[in-house]
Amino acid sequence: MLAKQLIVNGVLALTLCGGNRQALAQTIDTLDKHWPAYINLDQYMQPFLTADTIYNELLMPIKDGHAAPNGSLLFPVKSVLSVRDTYLGTEYEQGKDWIWEGQRIVLTDSSRIPYFSSHELVYAEAREGISQPGSTPGTYVLFSEGELLRSKQLAVTYIPDRRSGKPAKHLSATRRLPLTAGKLAKHQKLHVVFLGNSIETGANSSGFQHVPPFMPNWGELFVWQLRRYFDAPVSYKNLSVGGKTASWGLTQMDLVMSEHPDLVVIGFGMNDGTFGVAAEEFAKQIQTMIEAVRNQRPTCEFIVITPMLANPKAIHNNLQEAYRPALLELERNGVAIADMTYWHKWLLTHKSYQDMTGNNINHPNDYLSRWYAHVLAALLIENSP
Repeated sequence: MLAKQLIVNGVLALTLCGGNRQALAQTIDTLDKHWPAYINLDQYMQPFLTADTIYNELLMPIKDGHAAPNGSLLFPVKSVLSVRDTYLGTEYEQGKDWIWEGQRIVLTDSSRIPYFSSHELVYAEAREGISQPGSTPGTYVLFSEGELLRSKQLAVTYIPDRRSGKPAKHLSATRRLPLTAGKLAKHQKLHVVFLGNSIETGANSSGFQHVPPFMPNWGELFVWQLRRYFDAPVSYKNLSVGGKTASWGLTQMDLVMSEHPDLVVIGFGMNDGTFGVAAEEFAKQIQTMIEAVRNQRPTCEFIVITPMLANPKAIHNNLQEAYRPALLELERNGVAIADMTYWHKWLLTHKSYQDMTGNNINHPNDYLSRWYAHVLAALLIENSP
């Protein structure tokens, strides 16, 4: 995928949360094309917070100092059922390749599993083609839009121990989307439009990049879950374009309206935060989008997503978290908030950024993409993830 770039201090090109239009246009319908042969979407959409089994949670083994390479799982563990590469093609052997210690998968001395050392993730000299500026001047962060990160992540299936480690916040259905909920409950047609940047296109999900296990992007997972749960004819159009900000979104309102949407999912903030757009200005732009659609289509409802966080060691990490309170203020009847900022920040208290990223700076991998789908689905499905 070609990255959107700009010059930072005249030294190095900074990659935005972006992607090219050609790659987007050629994206296949992964919902129908690939997934049945590789993954079980029923398993993938089981609630992370309550599921009896966690399927293919991703982690990145990292070697730091003299400790053996290891990575952390989200929950305390009763039993590890399998450890595979992220393509799900190779299963590694317990005792030979890995051992389980508490919530950690630890590589053995004889392990075949690849890993990164901490000094390969942040370093002092730029490496051509695989570096982005660090948040600390004079440092650089490993970066790749290809398979570099994915090739060293693991997919772990395990039985969680639910006696401890519960989050302070739970997901619950919203009452802010009564028209959408009513259509779904009555099995009526619902047309969803997605508008955002490359995170919303599905960038770095395996389906988007056409590699195993070909997981649908989070927008498709969300639609799939609504279809399955409500037995309703849910259609969708993804108008998102990589590298864009909310100011660009404002120019797309005629295109959005041409789709005659019942529900619009708005997801900006990663690139806006990198550029330093003030929180008040950013929230006003989102509010203006909502008003522009509602002026012509009063029955349309909205889900606004608070952004995931950028790698704290990359220069891209700026105002993304500051957008959360401003966006929460937009919630009202007909406008619900999918609070990904909260959930990503909570996840980062248990797992590394590298466990959940596809490019190591600002894109989710399959695991964090599943969290996107879960958080959105929970707004409309009681007792969902």
